[in-house]
Amino acid sequence: MNQNSDLNIVILGNGNVATHLSEALLNAGYSVLQLWKRNEILRDADLYFIAVSDDAIEDVSNLIPENKPLAHTSGSVELSRGGVFYPLQTFSKNVEVDWKDIPILIEPNDSPMLHEIAKNISNNVQVTTPEQRRQLHLSAVFACNFTNHLWTVSEELLTKKNLSFDLLKPLIYQTFLKIQNHSPKQVQTGPAIRNDLKTLEKHRKILDEKYLTIYDLLTQSIQNTHDSH
Repeated sequence: MNQNSDLNIVILGNGNVATHLSEALLNAGYSVLQLWKRNEILRDADLYFIAVSDDAIEDVSNLIPENKPLAHTSGSVELSRGGVFYPLQTFSKNVEVDWKDIPILIEPNDSPMLHEIAKNISNNVQVTTPEQRRQLHLSAVFACNFTNHLWTVSEELLTKKNLSFDLLKPLIYQTFLKIQNHSPKQVQTGPAIRNDLKTLEKHRKILDEKYLTIYDLLTQSIQNTHDSH
């Protein structure tokens, strides 16, 4: 029997993070007694992970007995009790991830149980302060959520002309490869950094109004970052 099976865990939540965390814990030999949903009876456990929306974390934490250890998985929430077990990754239920490569951020430093669990499912475990975690979460929103939205915009623009988003995938992949060994700032390309005014104006003329503000803001931000004139 795996030595981890003696630790009984309940995960409060049944969304993307809760589902993936449950699978990771089970694969590491832990006993996950419950993926708790609202209106269910909360089972007794040795440790509780809270993996619900940020706005619900505090209310949900009040359901857990005061004498039980708990940790939430949010990148931006602070609680008066318990710890933080923040996996820095994007999760979708039907998309597999490799937990060994996922950074897991732990707070506070003196949480041996959280450290042990994190090290059993990931090769990248780090202790952070609340300020560092919030900054990482903010950076992740820019790097992942905003970027994915821009891909959504790109797909919409292509669909209007009966073109496939697949045409952009080699470009996206090459961009990803470049930042493996270079600062993103060093490998910035495009009409904004070159200050190609005629091209920028052509783009503005064919853009829907709802995306024009985004285009102008990003163009200006690129030029400000690189002092383009």
